[in-house]
Amino acid sequence: MGVEVVTNSNHYKLNKLIGATPLRKYTPVQNWERRMCLQKYNAELLNQCRVAKPDVFFVFNESLLFPTTIQAIKEQCKCLMVCCIGDDPWDSVRWVADFPHSLKYFDLIFCADPVWELNIRKVVPHANIFWHYGGYDPEVFHPVPDVEISEADIARLGCQISFTGSAYGSKAEGAYRADILSFVANYDLKIWGGDNWQYRFMYLPELQKCYKGSRLDYKDLTKLYKLSQINMNLPAPQISLTFQPRVFEIAACQGFQIIDNRAKLRDLFADSDIVTFDSAEELKDKVAYYLSHDAERQQMALRLHEKVWGKYTWQHWADDILSKINQSR
Repeated sequence: MGVEVVTNSNHYKLNKLIGATPLRKYTPVQNWERRMCLQKYNAELLNQCRVAKPDVFFVFNESLLFPTTIQAIKEQCKCLMVCCIGDDPWDSVRWVADFPHSLKYFDLIFCADPVWELNIRKVVPHANIFWHYGGYDPEVFHPVPDVEISEADIARLGCQISFTGSAYGSKAEGAYRADILSFVANYDLKIWGGDNWQYRFMYLPELQKCYKGSRLDYKDLTKLYKLSQINMNLPAPQISLTFQPRVFEIAACQGFQIIDNRAKLRDLFADSDIVTFDSAEELKDKVAYYLSHDAERQQMALRLHEKVWGKYTWQHWADDILSKINQSR
């Protein structure tokens, strides 16, 4: 079976093509050159598909493809068209106007949040739509042996509560995460992440002392998950019913987590598996409880690790998608 895979790594290729000369920093020139690069990229990929004649064309989000390119691939290659959507297709912050026009050309759509399916179904009545929830890399996320953790690691990363993730610059999504974290800022809270966390401090000055720096590398991140008594897990607010792969990553490292409640968690986990909250008061109560019940916290982390380990990897995610593709051919 021939499969042409297009991923969002193409963004980096495009940025490399555009470059960063002084003239190219001039917005009209930059926009024109970007459009020319996109047109060249789309033409080249369409030609590759004509040559390869794939049975399946798989794309993650829009991957810099024009709707006309998607349409041409479908009509000229007569292949099964598959799209995996990780973001709300109608979120204007993430997409230009073109992307939603591509949806009607797909036969299978893997959707990260069932809420988006309500609108997708209206414009793509023929497609089979499935929920997908991602996975984790066991080579990266696993329990860190005690011998690999130094006193310096404990001093820098150890804390009662940690959070690591984007502040989304000045976008509203960052306010959601920051406001939730402000309710537990009176504890030993440590925050790592990029995208201008400093912007939040003019509204939430209590978080200033909690911010420790930009994104951690994977080695430090896995240590953080172990050394934090509580890992705060705050999915992006663009998703309403589901969650992000961080659930699996923290569990794979045998870290304890409290997560902003999402209904689809219960498709995979029981109430006794993972701690959730639906309000600020509930969050504060559960933080106080689990910080004072070490044995119970550690037992829950171990149980969730055993439930996740080796069962929700990216390989499992890919196998599930390929199985559904094969069933649809």
